[in-house]
Amino acid sequence: MPIKVIHISDLPAGPFTVDTTLITADTTDYTADQTLYFEPNQNDHVLSIIPRFYETDVKLILWNEIKETRTVLNCIAVINDGFLDVPFSYPLEEGDSLETTVTDMDDKLMWRGKIYATSQTDLENFTLNPKTNNNIIKI
Repeated sequence: MPIKVIHISDLPAGPFTVDTTLITADTTDYTADQTLYFEPNQNDHVLSIIPRFYETDVKLILWNEIKETRTVLNCIAVINDGFLDVPFSYPLEEGDSLETTVTDMDDKLMWRGKIYATSQTDLENFTLNPKTNNNIIKI
């Protein structure tokens, strides 16, 4: 993959997106996207993030890429040792992948990333298609 160099001093002030899947940046913060894993078949969850700024009245915006549905949840977050814990209720099924955005009530971006629902517990060795005997095809 070629690398594209952008001189930040040449850009106008204000937030901008370098790459929507890898890095987002504004004039003061640089954060790499991450995928957070949630237990499927449950409705109550807590999203723990390190936001660009702290606010407790937030909007959680969930975009389901497969179903092309957008859900906006108004949440009351809790500041917890530098993290912002955002409790929310949303039914997740195994394999759900949601683009996730947290904003304040004025729609100012606080955090953006993805959440993925999986029942796998060994996330360090996570695979999208775990190996089983059913995956073996003999020719």
